[in-house]
Amino acid sequence: MSKNPIQLIEFAASRYGLEISPMLASFVPIENEVTAFDAHRHDYYGLFLLTSGEMTMLVQEKEVIMKGSSLLLVQPGQVHRCVCTHQICGWVMFVDAKIVDTKTRTVTEQLVEEVVLFELDQEQQRFTDQLFLAVFQEYDNQTPGPFQMQMLHALTNALFYQAASLQLLRRSLDENTSSRPAQIVQEFRCLIKQHFKRLKRPAAYAELLHLSVSHLNDTVKAFTGYSATNLLQQELMGDAQKELRYTSRSIKEIAFGMGYSDYKYFIRLFTKVTGQSPTAFRKNTKSVLRDRNTALVSKAY
Repeated sequence: MSKNPIQLIEFAASRYGLEISPMLASFVPIENEVTAFDAHRHDYYGLFLLTSGEMTMLVQEKEVIMKGSSLLLVQPGQVHRCVCTHQICGWVMFVDAKIVDTKTRTVTEQLVEEVVLFELDQEQQRFTDQLFLAVFQEYDNQTPGPFQMQMLHALTNALFYQAASLQLLRRSLDENTSSRPAQIVQEFRCLIKQHFKRLKRPAAYAELLHLSVSHLNDTVKAFTGYSATNLLQQELMGDAQKELRYTSRSIKEIAFGMGYSDYKYFIRLFTKVTGQSPTAFRKNTKSVLRDRNTALVSKAY
C-alpha cells in the first residue's frame, strides 16, 4: 500500500481540454500504466466505449465488467483502477470538466457514488461510436480550421448529452424519482459528498436546503429507512474505509484528514457504524482485496 492518500490525478495541460485514443487489443491507458492499475481518482471525466471484448475495472470498490457494447462514465473523484482487458476494441477519452455543459454535469454529478455503466443496443452503439470517431478525427486533424476547438467541444458535449439522456431514461423508469421527497434526499446526498469533512450535523444541511431539521429527518427516514445522521455517518465512514483499504496512513492521520480533532471519537464512531474497529477493518480487507485481485486477474487467462 502507498504511504500517501489515494492519488488524485489532475488534468494535464492540453490544447483542447481532452485526450482521446482508440482502445485496441494492445491497449495501455492514456495514463501511465502503473497508475492506471493502482487505485486512484481524477479531477476530470473518463469515458470508455467498448464495442467488443471485455474489460474489468474496480470503480468505487465495485467490480465493473464491461462487454461490447457498453459505455462507462468515470466521474471526477471516483476511486477506480483497471484490472484486466481481453481482446478489446473501442474508445477511451478523458475530458476536463470545465468544457462539459453545466446541464449535463448537473445530471452526472448526482451519480458520484454510482457506477455509471450503460449497456447499449445496436443503434445506440453505432451512434456513440460515430461520435467518438468524429471527435478523434477532428482532434487528430493536422490542418485545423478556425473553429476546431469549438467543434471538438460541441462533439464532446454530444457524447455527454448521450450519457445524460441514457441516465435520465433509466431514471424515468422509477416513478418515485420525480417526487419532492426524492429530490430532497438526492440534494441532501449531494451536499454530504461536498461538505462531509466540514459539516457533520444534519442541522447544517437542513439550513443549506432551507428546511427545518425535523422535516429533513422525517423525509430522509421515510424515503430511505435511515435517519439523516445515519446517511451522513455512512458517507463519512465510507470515505474512511477507502483510506484504510487503499492507503497506509495512520488512523490518527485519517481522522484528522476527515475533520475529526479527537481521533478516539473517530474510532468509536467507525466501530459503531461498521461493526469493527479501523484496525480490524484494515487487517481483514487487506487479505480479501489481495485474494479478489488474484481472482480477477486470473479471469484474463
